[in-house]
Amino acid sequence: MADEPTAGGGGGQAADVRERIMAAAIRCVERDGVRNVSMEAVAAEAELSRTTLYRHFPGGRSQLVSETATWEVGRFWRRLALAVDDLPTMEERLVAGLVIGTKLIRRSTIMANLLEPELDELVSALQPSETIVHQVIRDYLTELLEAEAAAGRLRPGVDVREASDYLTRMILSYMGSPAGWDLTDRDQTRHLVRTEFLGGIVVPPAGSGPR
Repeated sequence: MADEPTAGGGGGQAADVRERIMAAAIRCVERDGVRNVSMEAVAAEAELSRTTLYRHFPGGRSQLVSETATWEVGRFWRRLALAVDDLPTMEERLVAGLVIGTKLIRRSTIMANLLEPELDELVSALQPSETIVHQVIRDYLTELLEAEAAAGRLRPGVDVREASDYLTRMILSYMGSPAGWDLTDRDQTRHLVRTEFLGGIVVPPAGSGPR
């Protein structure tokens, strides 16, 4: 079985091996489900020895599951931010982000499983990262709201920090449970964003009609 060199390797090489292991773990989850993932199965999938897995994840399966779930969530939000980065307005970024994010979640067993309450292992594994994820999204939205304010599109009296926190909770809530909205439909999602997300925060675009 292939293995990485144990001497002379730098931090970059170790990081590459860790990502190789976590990518293999994700493939195992996709194929066999979370509860059937084992260190042996991941080692075989990654074409590495169990010794190597334990070298990088000394806490064993629980550490591997936790860090893989957190890694996958981080990749999800990075992909989403890049996908909407060139869009000019906050409304367009939120609409595209919700549509793309919903489709990505449906294609990812790990991301979809995070929405299933009976999968306590994955949910509890991600608890330490929830506050970090919330903060990253909130800071990103704060920047967008400040840009809206600079462009004169923010409604009078809106507090940027309060608005960013509200929008963060709305995004996470609706992506977890759309409440009857089809977030893969761009028109429905735009209506939701304009009426429920931004209705009291941002001045509507010219020609968009009353809210």
